[in-house]
Order: sequence, then C-alpha cells, then structure tokens
Amino acid sequence: MKKVFILFFLIFTCSSSAATLKTPESAQIYHGKIYVSNIGNLPPSAKDGDGFIAVLDLNGNFNKILTRELNAPKGITFAKGKLFVTDIDRVLEIDPHSGKVEKIIPIKGSQFLNDITTNGKELFISDTQTNTIYKIPLSTFEPEVFIKSPLLEGPNGLIFKGNTLLCVTWNTGKVLAIKNGKIETLCKVNGNLDGIVVTDKGNVLFSDFRNGIIYELENNKAVPVFKGLITPADIGYKNGILTVPQFYANSVKILKVKR
Repeated sequence: MKKVFILFFLIFTCSSSAATLKTPESAQIYHGKIYVSNIGNLPPSAKDGDGFIAVLDLNGNFNKILTRELNAPKGITFAKGKLFVTDIDRVLEIDPHSGKVEKIIPIKGSQFLNDITTNGKELFISDTQTNTIYKIPLSTFEPEVFIKSPLLEGPNGLIFKGNTLLCVTWNTGKVLAIKNGKIETLCKVNGNLDGIVVTDKGNVLFSDFRNGIIYELENNKAVPVFKGLITPADIGYKNGILTVPQFYANSVKILKVKR
C-alpha cells in the first residue's frame, strides 16, 4: 500500500457572530459542496433543537444554512440523491438542495447515534453508547440491528472498503473490520477515534479526536500523516480532498491529499 502525503491545506474558521459553524461533527462532500453537521450547544446528547446543517464551497467559504432546528446532528451520508443524517435516536432524510426534512426514521432502543454510511442499498449507523450498528434498507426504511457486541467498544466512524465494513472505536482507539458477522481488530492507537474514509486508491485514513492526528492504515499499522489538528471529528473524502471538522475549534480544515 502506498503512503499518503499531505500536499497542502486550507482552513476556514467561522466566528459565532457571522455565518457560523457551531461544534461541527461531520463534513462530507457532495456535488462540489461541503455539507457540515453542527451539534450546536453541548452536550451532544441534548434534544435542544439548536443543531443544523451548513453548506460550504470547496474553498471553505460559507454558502448557507441548509437545515435548522435539529437536535445534535452528527454523521452524514448521501444515497439516492438524498442527505441522511443521524440525530441522537433518529435518522433524517433531507433534500440536499432545499433542506426540507422529507423523512424521520426513529431507531427504537438507540441512545447515541453517531456515524452513518451506505453501501448503496442500505444505511449503516453506529450507536456509540450501546455497542450497536444498525442497518436501514433503503427499500423499506425499517431499522434493524446489523451487529451488537461489546467487541465494538464504542463504535464511531464507519465506511465500506469493498464488502467489508470498517469501524473505528471511540473507547479503545481500534480500527475494526466487520464481515459475515465477525469482528477483527486491524490496529490500535492510544486515542479516541472518530472518522474514517477510504481514498480513491483504497488508502484508509482515520482521525484521532483526542490527539489531533490523521492516520493512514498501512499493513495493519497506524501511520501518522497529519498532526496538530484540533479535535478532528468525522472526516470526509472525495476526489483527493479530505475535509476535517475541528469540533472544539468551530472550523473545517480542507486538505488536499497526494497519493
């Protein structure tokens, strides 16, 4: 596997008085724009209605607030032309152009829905507090448990690499591979892992919230490729661009990745 090198970076920082980011959790690219989930006021489990989705351009310039009055939106993914976002104990389907909430999908028994990803047919959602990953078929929108195990150890970021679901753990700093109901540990670091992406060439990058590091998974070892970040949360990737929401800095850092 080839190493990933950071070629350059740009940073966009919002103040609380202007076009704001407020505790950004996930930053994902869709159709040339960056969609950013904002938890708003802490704690990230409060049903306080002050969360929102913001839209930036690829230079980090503020575009608009897409959707307001969410509780604590976290993970973002796109499927079938719609934006799906987790919000504590429910998943919302949102029109990515108008911001209209088109569907609310409650997930019974969930406590802290975090990241969300898709394989094109289903949505997969981590619940960090209950060591559960849920699955929602896009054909029925009926949630079900995909896997529940103490071995998930606080599941957070999710992404597919081929037919394998990769998951990073918040509690123990592990990168896990989940396939056919089995959980395999690929590597472990001393940190709180948050986001994970797969690049165009198949490189796996993941963020360490506690230590401010982006790692590459290389031969089942964690290799630091970018340091000095401020609480990097649920990172996103598309076409050589890595988007890094900095949770406590109320900013998104945009990195161009040279493979």
